[in-house]
Amino acid sequence: MIQFVVSQVFGGIALILVCISYFLNKNKFLFLQIFANVFYGAAFLVSLSLVAGINTFISIFRCILILYYEKQNKTFPIYYLIIFCLIYICIGIVFYKNAWDIITMLSPILFTLAMIMKKMIVVKWFMLFPNLALMLYCVLNRFYTSAVLDLIEFIVILVAIIVYYIEEYKNKDKSYKIIKKIVFDK
Repeated sequence: MIQFVVSQVFGGIALILVCISYFLNKNKFLFLQIFANVFYGAAFLVSLSLVAGINTFISIFRCILILYYEKQNKTFPIYYLIIFCLIYICIGIVFYKNAWDIITMLSPILFTLAMIMKKMIVVKWFMLFPNLALMLYCVLNRFYTSAVLDLIEFIVILVAIIVYYIEEYKNKDKSYKIIKKIVFDK
C-alpha cells in the first residue's frame, strides 16, 4: 500500500513539472523535463516496473545531453540517438516482464526523436503518440497519477500546439495588415 501511495505522489510531482515545461522555450523545457523524469522514474521504480523506471532514468541523461547540445547551438549527433535507442531496447529485453513493457521500451525512443527536433512545435507534435502509449501503460499497471500526468501532458501539448498556431495566425494577420496599409493605403 505504501508503495502505491509513494508512486502516486512521485507521479503528481512529475505531472506539475511536465505541464509547466510545455509553455517554456526549448532549453527550459529540457531542464524541467530532467527533473520531471526523476520523479516519473521514481514512481515506476517504487512499484518495481523496472523497464519503465530504468528507461526513464536513462532519459534524464538523454535530456542533459540534448540540453548541452542545444545550449551549444549544435545538432544532436545521430550516434547518440542510436546509442540511446539501443540502451532502451536492451533494458527492455533484460527486464522484460510482459508485453506492456514494449511500450516503455519504444516510448523513450519516440521521445528522444521528438526532443532532438529543433523547432518546439515539431517537438510538441512528436510528443503526442508516446504520451498516449504511456497513458495506456500506466492505466493498465495502476500508476494512476502517472496516467493522469500523461493525459494532462497530452492535453497541455494540444493546448500548446493550438496556442502556437493562434500566435502564428495573429502574427501573420498583423504582417498582412501592415503590408496592406503600405501598399494600398495612402
